[in-house]
Amino acid sequence: MFRDAAKEVRLHPGRVVATLVAIMISVGFMAAVSIFVETQSDALGKMMSLATSKADVVATVQNPKEKVTAAQIDAAIKKVPGVVKTEQSQAGQVALSSDKTNVYAALYPTPSEEFRWATIKDGAWPAKPTEIALSDQLADKLAVSVGQTVEVQGTKLTVVGITDDAPSIFFQTAYSDPSLANEANSMPGGTWLIKTDDPQATMTAVHDALVPLTDRPDEEMYPDAGKNLQVDTAENHQSSAIKSIAGGFDVMKYLLWVFSAIAALVGMIIIANTFTILLTQRRRQIGLLRAVGATGGQVRRRFLAEAVILGLLGSLLGIAFGALVAWIGATITKASYFGLSFPWLDLGVQVLIGILLTVLAAVLPALRATRVAPLEALRPVATSEEQRRGSIVRAIICGLFVLAGAALAWLSVVAKVTENTPSWQGPVVLAVLGAILISIGVLFGAPLFIPTVLKALGKLFTWAGPTPALAAANAVRNPRRASATATALMLACGLIVTLQVGTATAQRTALTEIEQKYPVDVQVSRSSYSDGKDEPNRGLSAATQSALNKLPNIKNSAVLQGGPVNSQGSSYISTVATPSADVRTVTDQIPATIADGEVLVNSGIKRGTRIILQAEVDGKPTGAPVTLTAVPNRAVENGQALVSAATLTKLVPKPTAQLYWAQLVDKDDLGSTMTQLERIGTQDQTIMLSGSAAQSSMITKILDILLMVITGLLGAAVVIALIGVSNTLGLSVIERTRESALLRALGMQKTSLRLMLLVEALLLALAGVLVGVLAGGFFGWLGIRAVLRQADMGSAIQFAVNWPMTLGLIGIAVLAAALASILPGRKAANATPTEALAEE
Repeated sequence: MFRDAAKEVRLHPGRVVATLVAIMISVGFMAAVSIFVETQSDALGKMMSLATSKADVVATVQNPKEKVTAAQIDAAIKKVPGVVKTEQSQAGQVALSSDKTNVYAALYPTPSEEFRWATIKDGAWPAKPTEIALSDQLADKLAVSVGQTVEVQGTKLTVVGITDDAPSIFFQTAYSDPSLANEANSMPGGTWLIKTDDPQATMTAVHDALVPLTDRPDEEMYPDAGKNLQVDTAENHQSSAIKSIAGGFDVMKYLLWVFSAIAALVGMIIIANTFTILLTQRRRQIGLLRAVGATGGQVRRRFLAEAVILGLLGSLLGIAFGALVAWIGATITKASYFGLSFPWLDLGVQVLIGILLTVLAAVLPALRATRVAPLEALRPVATSEEQRRGSIVRAIICGLFVLAGAALAWLSVVAKVTENTPSWQGPVVLAVLGAILISIGVLFGAPLFIPTVLKALGKLFTWAGPTPALAAANAVRNPRRASATATALMLACGLIVTLQVGTATAQRTALTEIEQKYPVDVQVSRSSYSDGKDEPNRGLSAATQSALNKLPNIKNSAVLQGGPVNSQGSSYISTVATPSADVRTVTDQIPATIADGEVLVNSGIKRGTRIILQAEVDGKPTGAPVTLTAVPNRAVENGQALVSAATLTKLVPKPTAQLYWAQLVDKDDLGSTMTQLERIGTQDQTIMLSGSAAQSSMITKILDILLMVITGLLGAAVVIALIGVSNTLGLSVIERTRESALLRALGMQKTSLRLMLLVEALLLALAGVLVGVLAGGFFGWLGIRAVLRQADMGSAIQFAVNWPMTLGLIGIAVLAAALASILPGRKAANATPTEALAEE
C-alpha cells in the first residue's frame, strides 16, 4: 500500500505540489513561531548576562543601608575566604552624540582582563577618564572610528577602541573610565563580579557578609520589596536572566500561538481543498481501479497512505521553511548572532501534527471520491446531484458550529479574569475554540453563501458585454468547486488580515496602555535628594528652563509651578504643583479642574486616602497642615502631587517651576532629545529625568519587526491561493471542453475565451478576499482582545487595521488570480474546436 502510494507521488510530482506547499506553510508557521521565540528569548537572556559571563559568583545589592558606600560593600566581599578578585560592574544608560547622530546606549566601566566578555577589534581599552570604547555596531550607528570624539553628558571623549560585542537592535554598548560609568548609573548599590576557587561556598559566605550592609535583605519578610540582596553562582545568575527574559515573551508567545492554532485549522482546510482538487483530477484513475475490482476501502487506504507520505514530506519541508523564516527574523533582530535555538520537542510534535492534519484533511475527499460508482467516476464532469449539493442538513450543521463558536467568542470577551482563573478557562482558550468553530461553520458552509456572493459581484461585470456576463454565470455553475477555490483565497487572506489586525491592535493597545500609565513622554523635575542650598524651594533654575525650551523634537510642553512640601502618614510626597493652562496639550490624563479638597497622586495610592500636607521652608515643616482626599492619576509620579491653585497658595506661598512635561514629535528620535537633556543634567545635577518615550519606542520596534516577519511568512499563503485558483480553472476547462469548443465554433475569439476565464478568476478571488478580510478582521480583534485580557490589559484595547498592508493584500490576491487564469485560458483557447467536439 505504502509502496504504491510512494510510487504515485514519485511518478506524478506535479499533482501533489499544491498539497505539499499547503502542508509546508501550515507546519512552517508553527515551526517559525517556536524557533523564533526560543531564539529571541535565549539571545536576549544571553545578551543581558554577558557582563557576568566571566565571573564565578555574582552579588547584586539593590538597596544598601543609608551611608553604606560601594567601597564598603567591595571591602566586605574581599574579606570572604576564597575570593580571588572582585570588581563592580553596573551599566548606566546615557545618550552618546557624534556629528552625525545620537544614540542611547549602556555605558559600562571598563572591565579588568579577568572579567572581559568582549575583545578589542581595533585600538585599545580606555585608560583615562577622557577615553571611551564603543561596540562596532554602536560605532557604525554614530559613524565614528578610533581617534574621533563623541559627547557623553556634555563631555567630549575620544574613541580609543572598537569592540566585538554581540549586535542587538535593543542594546548598544560602550565602555569608559569607572568614574564616568558609575556617574551615569544613579542607582544605589550595584553588581559585583567575583572570582573564586569554590563558587558554592563563596556564594553563601558573601551573602552572609553583605546582609548587615543591606536594607531588607530577605524577600520572605518583605515580599513586596523585591530581592535587595542576591548572591548566586554566575551560571545560575545567567540561567535566571534567560528565564526572566523568556517570561517577558509570554504575551508575544500567547499571541503567536493563537495565530498558530488558527493557522493549523487553516492549513487543514487548505489541504482538504487541494486533496479535493487532486482526487478530482484522478476521477478516471479511481473509476478504472474500481472497474477492475478494487474495493472502495482499498482505494481509500491507498489515498490515505499517500496522505501520510505527503504529510511527512510536507512537515519536514515545513520545519526547514520555518527555520529559514525564523533565521531571517532573528537576523533582523540581531538574535542570530548567538545561533538559532531549536525546541526539538515542539518541532517533533509539529511534524506529527502536520501528518495528522494531512490525514484528517484527506479523509473526507477520499470518502467522497471512492463512494462514486465506477461508471460515474469515469465521466469527466460531476453529476447534477453533486452540483446541487448544499442542503438544509449542511446549513443546520454549519449554523450550529457558528452559533457555538459565537457563544465561546462572546464568553472570551465578557468572562472575568482573575489571578486564580485556570489557563484553560481563560479568554485565550475560549477565543481559540470559538474561532475554530466559527471557521469550521463558515468554511464548510461556503457552498451555501459563496454562490450568492459571486452573483452579487457578477453584476459588476455584466455591463461589459456578453463575455463577462457568461463568466459570471459560469462562476456559480458548480457551487462546490467555486466555494473550494474561494475558500482557499478566503483562508489565505483571512489569516494574513487576522495577523495584521492582531499586530496593529496589539501595537496601538500597548502604546495606549503606556501612554495612560506613563502619559508624559519626557519629565524633568528637581531631585528630592538635592540639598536645596541654591534656592529654598528647590525649583528648576532659570538657566535650566531656558535650556529646556530649546530641546529638539518637542511637540508640546508645559511647566508646572509649585514647591516642596512635608507629608504626614504612609504616603510620601515631597513636591506639590498645580497644572498650568497648557498642560492638557501634553497629556489628556490631567482633568480640566481639580477640586480644592482633592489632590492628584501617584496611581499606587488608593482613592479616598487622607493626605496631610504641610508647607516646607528650608527643609522644615511650617504652617497649618492641609488635609486632602487622594485621587489616583497616572500622570503623577511617585513623590509628586497636583492640587488646585487655591490649595497651592496654602502650601507654597511663592511657587516656582517644579516640573517640566513634554510630548515628543517622534519617539523614535529619542537620541537627539536625550543628548540635550544629558547636557542640561550635567550643567544642573539636581534635576531628574523620566518619562515613557523609551518604552514606547522599544515596543514599536518589536511589534514592527513582528509584523514584518509574520507578513513575510504568510505572504507564501498567496502562492497557495494562486495554485488553488489555477487548479480550479484547469478543472473548469476540462469539464467545459465541449462547451468551450462550441463557443469557438460559433465564432468566439481566443481573446474572448481567455477574458471569460480571467473574469471568472477575478470573481472567485474577490469573493474569497471579501469574506477573508471581514473574517480576518473579526478573528484578529477577537484573538488579540483575548491575549491582552489574559495579560491584564483588556481595559485599554484599541482596535486598529493596517490599511496599507490590507489594501496591498487585496491587490496581490487579484493579481494572483489574474496570473492563475493564464495557463488554463491558453489551454482552452488553443484547443481545436473540431477535436474537442469529437470527444465523448
